[in-house]
Amino acid sequence: MSIRALRYLIALAECLNFTRAAERCSVTQSTLSIQLRKLEEYLGVRLFERDRSHVALTDDGRKVLRFARVAVRAADRIVSVSRNGRTRPAVAAEALIEEINCHRLPID
Repeated sequence: MSIRALRYLIALAECLNFTRAAERCSVTQSTLSIQLRKLEEYLGVRLFERDRSHVALTDDGRKVLRFARVAVRAADRIVSVSRNGRTRPAVAAEALIEEINCHRLPID
């Protein structure tokens, strides 16, 4: 599982359209679809219901999406803090833990 795959999940959940989500992520529809299928296989759940004209999050997809947003926000924060030269990598890792703890979500 990668941060990139989580970004694809977020994009498709927000767009509910493979073309627009792929454009937002600057990848092909094929790449987006393949990566999301791999994420579903890795997690062992179906994240989206799809057919030719419809895309919708499943209940599992909604649960995973909540955690994906926290993880992506935390990863972005680590990169930002590290690139600004304000901290060492160990402190950046602590920032990730703090970010996750601040957004603790119930596991249903």
